[in-house]
Amino acid sequence: MKILIVDDDRSARRALVRILVAMGDADLREAASLEEARREVAAGDLEVALIDLRLDEDGRNRDGLTLVSELRKHTNVVPIVVTASHDMAEVRTAMRLGAYDYIMKDELSDETVLPILQSLRSTRALEREVLNLRVRHGAEASAGLVGTSPAMQHLRDIIQRISLSERPALVTGPTGSGKEVVVRAIHALGRNPSEPFLDLNCAAFPAALIESQLFGHERGAFTGADKKHDGYFTAVGAGTLFLDEIAELPLDLQAKLLRVLEAHTYRPLGAANPLKFRGRVVAATHADLEERVAKGQFREDLWYRLNVLEVQVPSLEERRGDIPALVAHFAASQDRPLQFTAEAMEILQMAQWPGNVRQLRNFVDRLAVFCPDTVVTAESLSSVPQASRSRKSGPPLESPRSPLSELARAVLRMSDEEGDKLALMEQVLIQEALVLADGNKTAAARLLGVHRKVVARRADREGDGATDGTTGDASVGTPRGSDDLLSRRLKD
Repeated sequence: MKILIVDDDRSARRALVRILVAMGDADLREAASLEEARREVAAGDLEVALIDLRLDEDGRNRDGLTLVSELRKHTNVVPIVVTASHDMAEVRTAMRLGAYDYIMKDELSDETVLPILQSLRSTRALEREVLNLRVRHGAEASAGLVGTSPAMQHLRDIIQRISLSERPALVTGPTGSGKEVVVRAIHALGRNPSEPFLDLNCAAFPAALIESQLFGHERGAFTGADKKHDGYFTAVGAGTLFLDEIAELPLDLQAKLLRVLEAHTYRPLGAANPLKFRGRVVAATHADLEERVAKGQFREDLWYRLNVLEVQVPSLEERRGDIPALVAHFAASQDRPLQFTAEAMEILQMAQWPGNVRQLRNFVDRLAVFCPDTVVTAESLSSVPQASRSRKSGPPLESPRSPLSELARAVLRMSDEEGDKLALMEQVLIQEALVLADGNKTAAARLLGVHRKVVARRADREGDGATDGTTGDASVGTPRGSDDLLSRRLKD
């Protein structure tokens, strides 16, 4: 233990040194003034400072108090007061400034000094153990937050910030996006990670049962209540209560939940007195709560209370770049090792995953069972049974789309007000071919891979002014309005 002794009296410092050497591992430093003490603090990784309150013969000197205050505000060094003064008002001032304990000089001995330092050592060891536990819990929880996309980096930052608060929080996002993983990370990184984490799906129980599950009940509170039951609000202690599918909570229970969040008290069914709620509520939903509020299906005041701290979990579509990392993460947890070829990974990354991360994880689980080889190829992907939501729904996997396919999809996404998109696309192709061929229909037909008569017939119908010869000005009389319109739409 690295200890600094601060006293203007050399004999007092010597007396403390004789006591402290009995610790065996004490690394002792000395300072006779406030300035010397400041230099020692700045130079070394000190743990404790034994400080005389008056570092001068002048009775008005209060440099010791100044040092106590500075150590508490700007360092991790623990100050302990050692004083000859019996002015307890001065000692109390030192304790208010952050002194860990105090020792009277006329009582200096092994019995008075060493137990204080041993207690401090035990406290520090416990603090390090708790910190390591929190770091381990946080690492385990964050392990489920796979990916380095901007969306995931932003999500991690939000989780870190929200975990420092004790306020209620709301986690939103599409089904299968990993909302429970986010809630568990908030709990693990929070102030009470060793306290219970309890989850209740509000859509899985009838209203009467949910109330009993949440609030608990006394014996005889209702027919069949033959014994006392502690609800989730009691069992969670100072931990985290995760209310999944909060949008499905009945309106009357929403009012009671709001009361718990505002007053931090709850009353079990049949109980005479309210109990204090010490935990934190984190709710989650894939529903649009604002829309539910507008329809009168969700209490507006509860929504405002939950929506103060909101975490929006991105869909897999918003973080496609994370798919390779997610696949590798899910594959590593399988009983048999799986490796993916570059083509197979590309197909997975381009595939449609309406069920988000959950659907991707389930597919990797099926691969581990049905794939004949440990090396997953493009061919083996198509041989794995798909989990369809209905008989009409096709498999989620598609081959990577070509640039032409992407262009076609962009055209199809244009407004219906543009009319016949097929005719528009044909017109623009012919116009562009004529531009590249300098108005030569034969050359334009060669570019399009069609007969010259096809180009001539379409071009004549539009009156583009193109020629049959080897030269021509396709820009003369060529209607470019549709072409420019299509370009603008595709850019949008």
